Amino acid sequence: MKRNNYFGSGIQVARVYGIPVRIDYRWFFIFALSVWLVASNFAQGSARVLRADRVDVVAAWSIGIIVTLALFFSVFGHELAHALAARSEDIETEEIVLHPFGGLARLRREPDSPRAEFRIAVAGPAASFIFALLGLGAARGIVALGEYWTAATIFWFVGFANLLLAVFNLLPGYPLDGGRVLRAYLWHRTGNLQEATRQAGLGGQVIAWTLIAFGVYIVVAWNDYFMGGWSVLVGLFLRSAAVSVVKATHGTTQPTVADAMAAPVAVEPDAFVSYFVDDLLPLHRQTAMLVAREKRLHGILTLADLQAVPRDRWHRTRVSEVMRPVDAQFFVGPSTLLAHAEVLMQQNGAGAVAVINNVGELIGFLQRGQRVRPRISSQ
Repeated sequence: MKRNNYFGSGIQVARVYGIPVRIDYRWFFIFALSVWLVASNFAQGSARVLRADRVDVVAAWSIGIIVTLALFFSVFGHELAHALAARSEDIETEEIVLHPFGGLARLRREPDSPRAEFRIAVAGPAASFIFALLGLGAARGIVALGEYWTAATIFWFVGFANLLLAVFNLLPGYPLDGGRVLRAYLWHRTGNLQEATRQAGLGGQVIAWTLIAFGVYIVVAWNDYFMGGWSVLVGLFLRSAAVSVVKATHGTTQPTVADAMAAPVAVEPDAFVSYFVDDLLPLHRQTAMLVAREKRLHGILTLADLQAVPRDRWHRTRVSEVMRPVDAQFFVGPSTLLAHAEVLMQQNGAGAVAVINNVGELIGFLQRGQRVRPRISSQ
């Protein structure tokens, strides 16, 4: 996957669960700015959410570093949750990037189904909500002791920041997590990933313009140039990303499994191998055959697997005894990119995959080398 132009430079700082973690160079400026803002609040005694007292300069700067590190570790945890959820869907993460506006888990490919898209999207906000509960809960517990107000305020800051992060990311506009949830819903409802992406991208543009307008209002009405300017910058960033997504849906699209799949031909799991060899194979010269009953996939039978069965046992050996049982590497959705399906067919040993729709029904068959059918459009 190509690197995003916004985050093309940086330094790798770690590998977590085998995933490279990179920091964009501009992140260091935001880190320093955050430390200064937090330290200033504590040094001036303005961090009085939980009656925190004014602290000396050294303590204030130490608190600034601690709070800022906690916030950025929270962002990292948010992105790591996305990456681990993607791994559970057999999607690897190319890298995790910490950048001036938060973080990004760059996946190697798109999810295979709306359900996978939804699970990956909600993992990040779910992690942020957990961090928020831990932070706010710790602050409440410290307050119950009747002292340590400064420590309680630190936990409150971190917990409340994670709550804002979770809520903001659930706004329904791509590339925010809420936009990916919206895309999953639209994809499930329409079956069209491209159109779902376009609509989610339009939602992202609406949110971006709202942030820009809100930032201008803060500057004009409250003379708060920092918060107003930051809101405008975030809005401009989201708008650019959302516009890119929408433009991509209007360009030349990569072929999907639906463009190349053939109608499914299957043998039932209870059928004898002799029936498959004598009756089905002469009509369908395939190196692999789907095993299914009532549109439900049970596995894949390959000619290579049949070589282990002596010919004199074909008439009493059932297909279910020889087939490869159904597994995630043996089926894809119709909107899966054809390039990904080709890689999967190289790796699964069968050289073929079944095509399953959103309700688990068998709707197609794809084998290696199958050509894309030309699209016919009406004028």
